[in-house]
Amino acid sequence: MRTSAIIFSLALVVGSLASPVKLDLGDGVDYEVGYPLIAGQADNADGIDIVKRATTSTKMTSTQKTSSVKIISTAKASPIATKAATTSSKKVSSTLKTSSTVKSSSAAAAKATTYQQRVLVSHNVHRANHSASNLVWDNALASTAAQIASTCVYAHNTTTDGGGYGQNIAAGLAADNITAVITELFYNGEVSYFNGLYGQAQPDMSDFHNWGHFSQIVWKGTSKVGCATQYCPKGLANVGPYTPPHFTVCNYGPPGNYLGEFDVNVGKSLNRPTVHWNYGL
Repeated sequence: MRTSAIIFSLALVVGSLASPVKLDLGDGVDYEVGYPLIAGQADNADGIDIVKRATTSTKMTSTQKTSSVKIISTAKASPIATKAATTSSKKVSSTLKTSSTVKSSSAAAAKATTYQQRVLVSHNVHRANHSASNLVWDNALASTAAQIASTCVYAHNTTTDGGGYGQNIAAGLAADNITAVITELFYNGEVSYFNGLYGQAQPDMSDFHNWGHFSQIVWKGTSKVGCATQYCPKGLANVGPYTPPHFTVCNYGPPGNYLGEFDVNVGKSLNRPTVHWNYGL
């Protein structure tokens, strides 16, 4: 059986890979997933570059977010920053017992056939499970994501086109598997790590690398998304030798993961039935 590696990270700096775990997409291929563990900011022991939100009130600090492609206004701080891509031996498979949502039979009736539709359906099914409104597609965010992905350098970039967005990135899965990136990696693989943190304005960020993609996906203050997946025939920099050279960037606006605002932006799971990569297809 062919083995491929999938890496995803919140990091600005990508490090070595270790102990990949398997992801079964039901296609006869064993994919390997690497989890971010090492901080990418040398000046912060927890690897989170904390930036104050530029408001007139005494808002708590925000995190410099670098998960998918997001847009921040000049009145907002850049999103949470950042981890190097080392890996843990956390299991991710189609048997994950996490609480993603199926709204109703009618919600799943319309088939998502385009990349844009698949990005939206995969985000919104999980957002509904946390009482967050649906995201809409944003062409500007998607265009910026495409520019970043086309560099074929696997790293966060939240400065292109002026910055101001949040960001999640992934490597190893082709565009037609974008639902697996969003559902299996960013959501199902992380949602359980947020248990016990709901309702906390400022949760312990020492475990942020395990749930930071999830929290951006369901962040109530985020209203739009734009993603792009680039195939890099000459190779994708900053990944292991067995990682297929597919680079996915998702940008979010307004960005999420602001310190001090998790209680009002990450809603408790409604415990709807778990869905997987094939939801809506």
